[in-house]
Amino acid sequence: MGCEIPKWPVASESFKLGGRSWLKAVDSAVKLASELPIVVLIGRAGMGKTQVMYEVCGRVECVYVDASEITERSAAQIFASIAWRLVSRYASSAPRSRVVEAYRKFGYEGILSLARADPSWTLKAALELAPRRVVIALDELLPSAEDPRFFDVAYVIHRLRNARLANASFLISMLPEVYEKIVESIPPVGNMLVHVTVQLPDVIPEDEVEEIVSAYCPEKARLARKILGERPDITVRELLLRLAGVLEPDYVEVTPA
Repeated sequence: MGCEIPKWPVASESFKLGGRSWLKAVDSAVKLASELPIVVLIGRAGMGKTQVMYEVCGRVECVYVDASEITERSAAQIFASIAWRLVSRYASSAPRSRVVEAYRKFGYEGILSLARADPSWTLKAALELAPRRVVIALDELLPSAEDPRFFDVAYVIHRLRNARLANASFLISMLPEVYEKIVESIPPVGNMLVHVTVQLPDVIPEDEVEEIVSAYCPEKARLARKILGERPDITVRELLLRLAGVLEPDYVEVTPA
């Protein structure tokens, strides 16, 4: 079996996902998203949140949004970015509507103009184009607990919760410190989030490292166990980058003569 260890970016739709805890997180996220309007995926940076989201999107009707590409974290910009991706995907088979016409005439700027006037209506109109319930995977929506727009974005999450969009669920990735700040600082949102969270491991379980690495390169499983033994706090991202030779390795694997 060949080796295809990702170098950069580590997460990709074309890569595999390994590890029981990570696959269980996917199962939980899919189940919750089929029933609830918001699901939160919590994990340290580099522990596989994005790859879990890609795996979820491989199983259900889904639109993935890399929120780091959204230049302004206002409700209008966030909802417009989601709506633009929805309309881009479904407009060709959708009946004429105001949101479809805005997209066809002016592209993203047309959608953004509608969202600036009424963000919630624009998002709802775009979701109505989807043929079935769709999961919106919002990755890196709040990259830091110290983000100057923290409370503005938290308010957007609150709006999504209250929007009562029957045909959509929002899967939102968060760092633990972001989640904790929301829970502590914004009780109405925090009280809701504690019931809809999926938690990734803080560290790589020793009995799962081989499963994780074998999804990419079984030949490197022995070296991965050795690295984890010396660096028990290593992230999945750093482990894979070390195995791929992108980062300076701590060890040299010696093959017995």
